[in-house]
Amino acid sequence: MYIKSLKLQNFNNYSEVDVDFHAEMNAITGFNGMGKTNMLDAIYYLCIGKSYFSRGDRYVIKNDLEKDQENEIMFRCFGAFYGVSGKEIVEVKVVPGKSKTISLSGKKRERLSDHIGKFPCVIIAPNDVYMMMDGSEERRKFIDNTIMQYDRSYVDAVLAYNRLLKQRNATLKMFAEKHYFDSILLESISANMYRPSKKIFEARKELIDDIAPLFIKYYGIISSDNESISINYNSHLEENSLKDIFIKNIEKDKILNRTTGGIHKDDIALKINGSNLKNFASQGQLKSVVLALKLAQYDVLSQKSKILPILLLDDIFDKLDRNRVEHLLSIVAAKEIGQVFISDTNNDRIPVLLKKMKISHTAFIVNNGKIIEQDVKA
Repeated sequence: MYIKSLKLQNFNNYSEVDVDFHAEMNAITGFNGMGKTNMLDAIYYLCIGKSYFSRGDRYVIKNDLEKDQENEIMFRCFGAFYGVSGKEIVEVKVVPGKSKTISLSGKKRERLSDHIGKFPCVIIAPNDVYMMMDGSEERRKFIDNTIMQYDRSYVDAVLAYNRLLKQRNATLKMFAEKHYFDSILLESISANMYRPSKKIFEARKELIDDIAPLFIKYYGIISSDNESISINYNSHLEENSLKDIFIKNIEKDKILNRTTGGIHKDDIALKINGSNLKNFASQGQLKSVVLALKLAQYDVLSQKSKILPILLLDDIFDKLDRNRVEHLLSIVAAKEIGQVFISDTNNDRIPVLLKKMKISHTAFIVNNGKIIEQDVKA
């Protein structure tokens, strides 16, 4: 599966762009702020239905547009994908704050969950390092975004659990404000959380079990086996059912006016040489962990979905020596990797290496929201 062509209107710093891509390898170069990351984000948006880098659609639309009385401000993305089903056109049309439409070959997708997983995609970006250092929410998001691309029932379970969790927390807060407690009412909400929590727990545990050996393998390749690495799934449901957790934590929940235990507290435990990654890893080791984790994610998605996902690499070769860059390129150019997009601030580094390594590709230069094909000389 690959994306053959892309059209954008008012997407980030692109007023309008129309570009055709190589089916295997694409190098997108240019200075910072020119639109390289936005190009990769547009491809991710077409695959997943939302931006990877922005928290809301209002931050994706071109920011220098002025609204007139006849037309609403909107952005559009069009992508022509080719795969086992032949040619399929994905169109996204968004009026921030009002409407969002995703269509597949002219047929509107009623729910975002109907679209996620149709075109699997993995992205690796510099800020992914913060996933290792920040709170557990980012690591849960990594798990959820992976499973959602091959298990649509998981999306429904997460949505149901989060809706009920919000309702349970609001009920606990109401009890505190009105100085009373109704155990029957609280249990009526809690009981509906048991089934989706079991589904989420089992899917997450299976994912980490699948990722672990691949993660260790890739980290060994990237680090030349200089350190030992491990990954484990931590969940309150490992030892207790959600019902037992709620019973155990009820007094704490009443005091804090929120649900203090459950799968919304799940996390990934990462250790390097037996020590907590957060406390002991260098910047280089953190970057290697991210690369290994995302490559493992790619392999799992390939196996589960039976489709080679699109791989987006955003400026990940910065501050790496030439030998390390060449080594990583050989990994992503392997036959078991599908279409690849690589962005870089150095206009010559990646295209020249790809040509030297005899890897078929197309190179582009991005400049102020315009993209042109590059003629590379080795």
